[in-house]
Amino acid sequence: GSAGASSVGGDATAGRFRLRQAVWRWLAGVAGRRPVAVVLDDLHWADAATLELLGGGLGTRAPILVVAAYRPDESGRLTETLASLARATPLRLALPGLDGEAVAQLVRTECEADEETIAGIAERTGGNPFYVRESARLLNGEGALVALSEVPEGVRDVLRRRFARLPEGGVSVLRLAAVAGRESSVDVLVKAADTDEDGVLDALDAGVIAGLLNEPAPGRVRFVHALVRDTLIADLSRLRTARMHARIAAALEGTGDVTALAHHYARAGSPKAVGHCVRAAELAEARYAHDVAACLLTDAVANATGPDERVDLLGRLLRAQIRAGAVAAARETRREAVEYAESLGRDDLMIAAFTAWTEPTPWQARMYGTVDRPVVDRLTRLLKRDLTPSVRCRLLTAYVDELAGEDDPTVLEAAREALDLAEGPRLRAAALQSLARVHDDAEACRELVAIGTEHDLPVYRVTGLINRAACAAAANDPATIRESATEALEVARTYRMSEAVAVAEIALATLALVEGRSADAEVLYVQAGEGMRRAGSVHATGFLQLTLATIRLNDGTIGAYLDDVRALHATLGDMATDLLALALHANGLDAEAREVRAASGPIRPDFFFTFLTTLRAMAVIALNDRDAAEEVYVALLPYRDGPPAGAANLAVALRPVAHTLGELAL
Repeated sequence: GSAGASSVGGDATAGRFRLRQAVWRWLAGVAGRRPVAVVLDDLHWADAATLELLGGGLGTRAPILVVAAYRPDESGRLTETLASLARATPLRLALPGLDGEAVAQLVRTECEADEETIAGIAERTGGNPFYVRESARLLNGEGALVALSEVPEGVRDVLRRRFARLPEGGVSVLRLAAVAGRESSVDVLVKAADTDEDGVLDALDAGVIAGLLNEPAPGRVRFVHALVRDTLIADLSRLRTARMHARIAAALEGTGDVTALAHHYARAGSPKAVGHCVRAAELAEARYAHDVAACLLTDAVANATGPDERVDLLGRLLRAQIRAGAVAAARETRREAVEYAESLGRDDLMIAAFTAWTEPTPWQARMYGTVDRPVVDRLTRLLKRDLTPSVRCRLLTAYVDELAGEDDPTVLEAAREALDLAEGPRLRAAALQSLARVHDDAEACRELVAIGTEHDLPVYRVTGLINRAACAAAANDPATIRESATEALEVARTYRMSEAVAVAEIALATLALVEGRSADAEVLYVQAGEGMRRAGSVHATGFLQLTLATIRLNDGTIGAYLDDVRALHATLGDMATDLLALALHANGLDAEAREVRAASGPIRPDFFFTFLTTLRAMAVIALNDRDAAEEVYVALLPYRDGPPAGAANLAVALRPVAHTLGELAL
């Protein structure tokens, strides 16, 4: 009892000294029997007593390894301890973030994730294990969109605590840097800040010391990972953010950085945004960065002032979207422009909206089997006006594109009239492309390729090559298919035409399917399908699943994929009815297969006719539906000497029509 009282009431300094000595003597005693390792994690959170205890180990002669992990910005006390330990010349290792493979392993302990999502998490977190784990939990709970755009709550709390330790006024400068971008110029920040140069430099120094910023080059700073930047921005009001963008844009004037000026003026809501966005979009188009151009033009539209300017910008935007392969988005942009013009009672602006679509698409620019009647009705009305030949030609090509594949006699007439009216290589190429949609004409395809080559119009060269490949498919000429599709793919890749790349890959996949190279076909189909999905193609939904189901049908394994075919039927409707009946039959579910078949409608007389009719014939044969066999036989008979079913459209293919006719005749 007296000893305890003496200890409590005794000299505290002496007591701490004796404690340190006792701990290290005990560790040395253990180390005398076997080597000892002491691991101290999160040393930056250690209290003064713990840090003193660590420092007391200096001079201890024993095989003791001390490993301490810490963040250098968290504690002044830690700095003093590290300075005292320097006499022992410790080995210091600056730990980088986890590499991509380690990030993938850590993420996948929480949930499944694709490579693209993992790469995004690695970039946003800088490989920091805690941030990676928290982002993976957010991914598991909310999905990739949220995980790649929001800061996990736990990470946000940690970062806010680190910000609170920065010098007064330092966080404001870091917020300005965050608004400026992931990386920014120190000179620009000095000009844009509402403090003097020393205040800016002090704040940036503090950010570097705290491990929030690094210096990738002289005069530049960069946030170590996106989560730091996002957290700083998240705590700003929209009003303050807009004012910061305006100050940064003003500081950038004279630098020639058009893209940065466009970005900041657009987010500041400045009248200067439109001009800078258009110039930046033109620069992006010049390097074939069509998706970047589309983003810039979207910003321009948001800052447009008058009706004429707005419709002109929407026209520029839809062309950039088409070049980027985002045809669905382009249709939506055109719809917005047309409806805006209609709301103003301005037919001139409506005509401008329709004729702004000057970029061809390798496939039709609408969902299969659909017709946008309001668009057709507006075009029909506008075509009754007194128009110049070039405007009428553009409206006619738009009319053809809206109705191609439909059983409408006016479409071919419109295509031929457009060709008669077309003047100049670009307009003639557009008219030839429209004609090719509704009429197989090898000569027109050759002329289209020639115009594209001679006048440096690569988009028409590519569409001409794809059309030439389709004509060769109808003529059972695999050598020309391969040559034309391969050349189209090379040109499309060179000029970053994402939809054309996908269509050329699909053409080569179809050829591989016809030649019995199912594995090669599947690789190409998957590659093309993913490209279409990323670009936002109107054909992305269901098409890849349709091609894969066709491969399974061709190799006799469709029964194992019944759930997938059911999902496909839910997506494509009647187009997949007979395919579902075949999958049901393969599983012995003939009663359900007959019910599905009974609900099927007529087959459209378009480019999928032989493919879908052959599917129907195969279902009729499998279910022994003799009543339907004769009708299907008659429908297929005119195609008996043609290419394999569906191959002429270079999208997907089944067995030769003659094979199916032979089975139907039994």
